[in-house]
Amino acid sequence: MKNKSSSRKPRLNKKQRAWVNSFLSSHPNARVRTIYELDGDRVVQIEWWENTNPVILDPKTYIQGIISYNMWVKLRKSGDPRKTAEFSYRITPPEKRSASWHLTGQLSLELPQCYEVPQPNNPVIIKPKRRNTKTKKLKKFLQYTLPLSETSVQIHTTNIENWEK
Repeated sequence: MKNKSSSRKPRLNKKQRAWVNSFLSSHPNARVRTIYELDGDRVVQIEWWENTNPVILDPKTYIQGIISYNMWVKLRKSGDPRKTAEFSYRITPPEKRSASWHLTGQLSLELPQCYEVPQPNNPVIIKPKRRNTKTKKLKKFLQYTLPLSETSVQIHTTNIENWEK
């Protein structure tokens, strides 16, 4: 008999689902690729793509590229990312395309400007908390003396007298 819980796909709780939905709504063409469990947390793979800025060559042709993104985020049960996401991207070089409609816009750019695409940044970055070690208070150590018995008091006083001489 197969265990039902081991064959189930990991699912997101309400808070994790809310974080994923807000991320998907802020990035067009985004979708959740896979969800899996790692150390009690959920790891979500999200992928999305966007077109680079088009460069119009003439009223019927333009140049445009595509940037594809891939990201793995480890989410806590509270829905917050545990650490900075693993982020990768792939830039498809701009290529010449034709349009069936009449294009308007800037018509003359040098070739290096056409291919210049800014490098994408990781959208989920968790900054480590600064731990200030100087603010910790040092504890004062107190040394207590124990009462001595009669013979040990005599030995102690003779030792002190011997050191003073």
